Amino acid sequence: MFIKLRHLPALSLSVFLGASPFCATADSNHAAIEHYDQLISDPGLNLKQLVDIATEVYPKLAVAGAMEEEAGALKRRGDSWMPGYPQLYAQYIDDSLSRDRGIKQVQTGIQMPLWMWGQKAAGQHLAEQAATNAAEFQRALRYEVAGLVRELLWEISLAESRYHLAKQVYDLSTRLTDTVRLRVDAGDLARADLLLAQSDNLEKLNAFTETEANLMHARQAYINLTRQERIPGAYDEQRSPRTDIGGDHPALAAASTAVERARAELEWVKKSKQGNQPTVLVGTQHDWFQRGQARDDSTNLVVQVPFGGSDYNAPVEADANVKLSHAIADRDLLARQLERSLHEAKHHLEVDKAQLGVAVERKKLAERHFEISRTSFEAGEMELLDLLKIESAARTAIRDAELLAIQLKRDTARYNQVVGEMP
Repeated sequence: MFIKLRHLPALSLSVFLGASPFCATADSNHAAIEHYDQLISDPGLNLKQLVDIATEVYPKLAVAGAMEEEAGALKRRGDSWMPGYPQLYAQYIDDSLSRDRGIKQVQTGIQMPLWMWGQKAAGQHLAEQAATNAAEFQRALRYEVAGLVRELLWEISLAESRYHLAKQVYDLSTRLTDTVRLRVDAGDLARADLLLAQSDNLEKLNAFTETEANLMHARQAYINLTRQERIPGAYDEQRSPRTDIGGDHPALAAASTAVERARAELEWVKKSKQGNQPTVLVGTQHDWFQRGQARDDSTNLVVQVPFGGSDYNAPVEADANVKLSHAIADRDLLARQLERSLHEAKHHLEVDKAQLGVAVERKKLAERHFEISRTSFEAGEMELLDLLKIESAARTAIRDAELLAIQLKRDTARYNQVVGEMP
């Protein structure tokens, strides 16, 4: 039996069309949960500035500073006149504990280490590679932060959209429940219809609460990374014209310079012989051959040159070679990972673009279907349960269209990240 609802207000899904894909200043008065993380939309803040801010507070920045200091220390060593510490030398000899004839000998001097052949050049080359690696590491660090920021921004955008859609669905369900309650009190509908509407309303409230919690998690993750409660007013990106992974890709360039640094380290180890440097000693020698006789003065020149010992140095060279092999493997694995990620990024762009077109058409059909069904329900030609089913299908179609539009923008940001396009 169908009973016409004479005064049922118009129920329309057109409210969904006004949902903003991102609203950083959502009214906390509508919060379904007490914990509410607020973000302020700042039109003067752009993506590049945000990445710079987040990089400045990123914990790994301390590593970049340490790498710069190391490069500076290596340069000072490579430019030094000596490869090690000079030493003062003094020696005193007499016969006081034996024949005690007054025989004495005093030797003094300074001993200085010398660079081995090619060692100084190897040290300077190592310093240059370390400086290059430190600079590229900083660029790769900013690239890493940019990827994290991009992901969080679009995660917030998706969470905002889901939140607003769920809020509007809940509000619509609440209005429907209130109307059904009035009709039940008027005797136009059975109490079972009110129970059905109330159950549906609670389900919508539960979904709304969950989306709000997810939004708070996304916002908190953003605050945790950037240490900011401001968010850019807009951060849409244009797709990069790059179509492959170039050698100037920040992450790949950093990995490549790490290889060259490890290679320079290996060459340094081969040349340095674990610090067993050639040395030259320049000094004086004073002799007293008998008590009361004049002193005999002379000059000393001592040169020491280490040789052999390749077996002793082999483990150190092998360790440096292992580090080089690890660096090469890490670089090659990264290149493969980037290739795979690029393929996936292109694929997601194509698929989501195609799906968005279909979703937009589905949304139009769903809205039209709901309007027709609403009219039928108001005329008493459709039961409440059937209307709720149609409303649920329409809501899904509208949600899919809106989320796919945001996902397509996120796909563009991910593509730019993969090819190394920096904000």
